[in-house]
Amino acid sequence: MIRKKLNYEGVIKVAEQDYYMKILLEDRARFADFINVNVFHGKQVLAADKLSLLPNEAGIVVVDADGVKRTIQRRRDVVMKAEFGAYFCVVASENQGKVHYGMAVREMMYDALDYTEQIRKIEEKHRAEGDKLEGADFLSHVTKADRLIPVVTLTLYYGNEAWDGPRSLYEMMGIDEEWEETALVKKCLPDYKINLIDIREGEKLDQYKTSLQHVFGLVKYNKNKQKLYEYTRVHREEINRMDRESKAAALALIGEQKRLQKILESKREEEMDMCQAIDELIADGEVRGEVRGILMGMEKTKINFIRKQYKKQLSSSQIANILDLDERYVEKVIKLFKQYPAGSDDEIAGYL
Repeated sequence: MIRKKLNYEGVIKVAEQDYYMKILLEDRARFADFINVNVFHGKQVLAADKLSLLPNEAGIVVVDADGVKRTIQRRRDVVMKAEFGAYFCVVASENQGKVHYGMAVREMMYDALDYTEQIRKIEEKHRAEGDKLEGADFLSHVTKADRLIPVVTLTLYYGNEAWDGPRSLYEMMGIDEEWEETALVKKCLPDYKINLIDIREGEKLDQYKTSLQHVFGLVKYNKNKQKLYEYTRVHREEINRMDRESKAAALALIGEQKRLQKILESKREEEMDMCQAIDELIADGEVRGEVRGILMGMEKTKINFIRKQYKKQLSSSQIANILDLDERYVEKVIKLFKQYPAGSDDEIAGYL
C-alpha cells in the first residue's frame, strides 16, 4: 500500500471550514438555535439574548515531581454561558472537519479545564471577600455550599467521510466485555461520551429556525448532486436570502473556495446568487469527473505500458523512445516501481 503525500490543500481547506463555522456559531441567534435543536430536541428553551460569549482559552499550570512547571492550555471553538432563569450552564461547540480518534479524551480535558477554572474563580472570590475557611473548607479551598456550573460540549462534524471514531472513553479503552469481572470494573471506571452532531446523518433540518437549516442542508446533500440540486430547487429563495456569513460558510463546507471568493468580493447581497453557484458546481463536477476519469485512464495506460517494458529490463531512455514519452516522466514512474514494488497501476497513478 502506498502512503499518500500530505495534502496541504486539504489542511488549508479544513482550517478555512473551521474558521467560517466558528464565525457562524458565534452569532447568538444561530448558537441558540443549534442548542435548542440538539439539546432540547427542537423546543425553544434557550433565547439568544440569554447567551453571552465566553473566552475560548483555558489552562492550568502543573508542577511535576522535579518541581518543573508545565502549562496545559487548550482553545475551544465556541463557548457561551447560557441563562435559564436563575440557572446557568456553559455550552460549547467543537467543530470538526475531520474525524478525531481521540475526541473523547480531548473533550474530557476541555470540560475538566473549564471546571478547574470555575474552582479557581471560587477560590479567588473567597479570598477577595476575606472568607476565613477552616477545616475541610480550608483544605479544599471551596466550601460545601459552593456549586459549579454544568458544562455541555457538542461536537459538530461536517467531514466528507462517515465518523468512524470512538464516541466514548470506553470505546477507546477496548474493554473486554467477555471477561466476567468487566461489569465490576466499569462500576469504578467513569465513562465520557461525546455528543456527536453529524450534519450528514442529521434528520432534524426542519427544526432549525435560522440559516443553519439551509447551511446544514447543503452540506448534508453535497455528496449526491441530484439531491443537492433538488434541495436547492425547493429552497432556492430561502438560500438566496441567507446572510453573507451563512453563504460563505456553506460554500466553504461544500468545498467551493473559488465561488467562496466571488461571494466575499461581491459588494451587494443580491449579487450573491447561491443557487446559481450550486448549479454551476453540479455542472462543473460532472465535467470535471468526466475529464478526471479520462486523464486517470490515460495515466494508468501509460504506466501499464512502462511497466511492461521495464519488466523486459529496458532502460528509461529506451522506454521513452519506444512509447514517445518524456524520459523524466518514465524515470519518475520507474522510481516508484522500485520504491513500491507491490503498487498497482492505480496507486502509482495516484502518487504521481
